[in-house]
Amino acid sequence: MGSKVLTVRFDEKLIKEIETVSKKLKRSKNWVIREVLENYLEELYDIEEAKRILVDKRDAVISHEEAKKEILSD
Repeated sequence: MGSKVLTVRFDEKLIKEIETVSKKLKRSKNWVIREVLENYLEELYDIEEAKRILVDKRDAVISHEEAKKEILSD
């Protein structure tokens, strides 16, 4: 997979945090930022999807027991 350059702006506090983590892990700042984004993006999507489902009136609410049965029946 190829890569592209993306320019972003960070405030000084965040830059210092990235630099600190980078030094502690002995990794580049680029690596730290990429790892954070790769790990967080999926969680962010899951959170937003969960919020969407919660406000969807057409989506039935089921009990914990019903959910367990449904999940374990697969």
